[in-house]
Amino acid sequence: MSLSTTLRSLSRTRGFSAAIVLTLATGIAALTLTFGVINAAIFREPPFDDAKRIALLFIERNEAGEAPAQQRWSFARFQRLRATQKSFEDVASYAPGSLTLSGGTDSAEPVNSECVSAAYFPLLRVGAMHGRVFTEAEDDPASPAPVAVLGRRLWERRYGSDPSVLGQTIRVNGVPLTVIGIAPADFGGLSGRAQLWVPATLTPQLTYADYLTTNQNFISVFGRLRAEVAFEAAGSELAVLGASINRALPSDQAAPDERVTASARLLNDARLHPKARPSLLILMGAVALLHLLACANAVNLLLGRVASKRRDWSVRIALGSSSAQLFRRLLSEGVSLAALGGVGGVLLGGGALSVVSPPTNVWASRTFFGSLAAFDAPAFGVPEGLFALGVTAVTALLIAVIPAMTAFGIEVSAGLRSGSRGIAGGGLSIRRPTTRGLIVGVEAALAMLLVVSAGLLIDSFKRVRQTPLGIDTENVLTFWVIPSEARVPPSQAPAFVTRLLEGIERVPGVLSATVDGGGPVSGTAISRLVVADRPAPDAGQEPPVLRHYIAPNHFRTLGVPVKRGRVFTAADTAEAPRVAIISETAARKFWPNEDPIGRRVWFTGGSAFNSVETSVEIVGVVADVVYKPVDQGPNLSSFYTPYAQFTYASRMVFVKTAGDPHAALAGLRTALASVDPELAMRDVKTLDEVVNGSWSRNRFDAWLFGGFGIVALLLAGSGIFAVLSYAVATRTREFGVRIALGADTPRMLWQVVREGMAFPAVGLLVGVLAALGLTRFLQSSLYEVSAQEPRVFVGTASLLLIVAVAACLIPAWRATRTDPMEALRAE
Repeated sequence: MSLSTTLRSLSRTRGFSAAIVLTLATGIAALTLTFGVINAAIFREPPFDDAKRIALLFIERNEAGEAPAQQRWSFARFQRLRATQKSFEDVASYAPGSLTLSGGTDSAEPVNSECVSAAYFPLLRVGAMHGRVFTEAEDDPASPAPVAVLGRRLWERRYGSDPSVLGQTIRVNGVPLTVIGIAPADFGGLSGRAQLWVPATLTPQLTYADYLTTNQNFISVFGRLRAEVAFEAAGSELAVLGASINRALPSDQAAPDERVTASARLLNDARLHPKARPSLLILMGAVALLHLLACANAVNLLLGRVASKRRDWSVRIALGSSSAQLFRRLLSEGVSLAALGGVGGVLLGGGALSVVSPPTNVWASRTFFGSLAAFDAPAFGVPEGLFALGVTAVTALLIAVIPAMTAFGIEVSAGLRSGSRGIAGGGLSIRRPTTRGLIVGVEAALAMLLVVSAGLLIDSFKRVRQTPLGIDTENVLTFWVIPSEARVPPSQAPAFVTRLLEGIERVPGVLSATVDGGGPVSGTAISRLVVADRPAPDAGQEPPVLRHYIAPNHFRTLGVPVKRGRVFTAADTAEAPRVAIISETAARKFWPNEDPIGRRVWFTGGSAFNSVETSVEIVGVVADVVYKPVDQGPNLSSFYTPYAQFTYASRMVFVKTAGDPHAALAGLRTALASVDPELAMRDVKTLDEVVNGSWSRNRFDAWLFGGFGIVALLLAGSGIFAVLSYAVATRTREFGVRIALGADTPRMLWQVVREGMAFPAVGLLVGVLAALGLTRFLQSSLYEVSAQEPRVFVGTASLLLIVAVAACLIPAWRATRTDPMEALRAE
């Protein structure tokens, strides 16, 4: 049968054909879009030359009884690594962050940046679009070069693509730097967002004065494997090197023999959150199930079309046509519909891939300190096109073969006789199961599996949202101020914060303000606790606690209730006795059945409270505040001290306003400029936005699978409705005779609904059993919800039963409205 003949045949039933094409196009588009997202996140290499040989390198701590913990490097350890390793062409360091760019006619602005060693650009195989990148001469800590490389987007936006900017001086964190190069278009570094690069050796002048000398590990390191070296061999070398480097330069001088090695992860693996890979595969499975539902509906529609033309086909065969000819015609029609659906799917899916980007923090790696981008922006390319072609071919087989096979089962004599007896002809009799009835059961099973998954994820998201965070988010604005530590060292930081808060609280509409080293559900500093008058734990074994350097208004600004004792006051200065306030969880954990008020503690690390002589006295207890996303099992043991007694200048600021926080922005920027003209507000958000951002992954899963569940319900309901409508239509004579003989409406309704629900009920049972086994793969994405939550299973089964019954009731009601005289006259 020619293509033109097939298309003419389909054009005679435009509505029917359009329904099938649209259904298939939607399913193929969803699969293509999902594959594009997965391909970008998992399979497609990051945008660097021969990226499969690039690896991130880590120090790895192996404490007894705990999973290995990966850490970054100090500058001294990085230098030792670079001098001794043999497996990599070279290794380079980089530290993502934000620097303030000022100078010229534009106001100061924060710019995403990276402080990098000279090997950074060569190892990524990236050169300058204009000018040059850094050289080894600029890697000398003894003579740091005041130079910078600009990103192309920054160069175009702030400097109007003016080539004369090369050689000009800009101010970065108040330090004059000479622009020596412009990076290529779309290059954002390994962090994926950088638009300014400065030499790592210049960092002490720009940000952290002890960057080159501290033993703290906060520098990211990567390397490019030599061509002849296998990744496993490099890992073996690193394990030995890490131990020797730690012995020579121990993180903790009191524990030089701690179990420390080094390890590496290839860039393509490191960019993905550990939970993301199974989540993406689950997503693909869900979309595939949804497409199967769409295919099942299309097959049922085609089977219904074949059944409705059974008399015509019988006449054709009786006049000399063969079953093979009919098979080819039906197959051609099915393949043509699938091909049209495939074209529509490619257009829809390709268009969606050009505009869709995964929401922030959904799949990006949270393991590697925010130093590595996900590089997961999807795009339509050759792999996506081939995938769509393959899906279309499989779809064509699924929807064309089964209806076409009915050509070999047509009974000419039966088809030539008018009328049809019994619901068996309609395909919903359990006693005489047919293909259409079985497909309805499959649809019900698939819908059950998808809707249960959606219900579990929605319930999980609901519980995440309902978890108390311990704060009042209304009318609170947050932002970061990150002045150069070279200009504002810790000794001057309390005075700087005082000036900052005084300026902010003078802004009209501001009720109060405070600072901290991080925010609720977004993270904060961690120290290790030592309790006075108790045996000291072994070095490195002290319990971790959350540390906060805050203002007296802190608890009032964030709405944190005070449970016992007092809050800080203006009298808690550097000259006053050192004091602390703790959370309820900390009180229960470290002083069970005791009163913590009056007890003394100190903390390991580099703060001003790191010995018994500098210990603090606990003066109050406040309610718990959640400082990490709730689904990450956050530590709730918080210890607060007054910023006036010690703080760093880089702080997260919280501003409580009388009305809309955004209305105070102009005044806040003026207040910051009065403290330091080169100070910029970074990452400005309301506290509500901060909290909502922590739920992004849970919300994405809930909305996405919720949408799948709704579509699954519609497809299953429409499939049941279509099949039962046909079944009722084929029994017109039977219903007419029954009504003529006095059959009552309720009994007829019950009979049609009972028979119509047979296959959906069996399908639901199969779906429940399948869901019990398969939803366990969702467990890692659920929060305080079991993957076999009975309430969700019962609710889903009840909802699907209601949809199925509703789909049966309309055809059943039509059956009761049959006119006996017209039905018998038609016979």
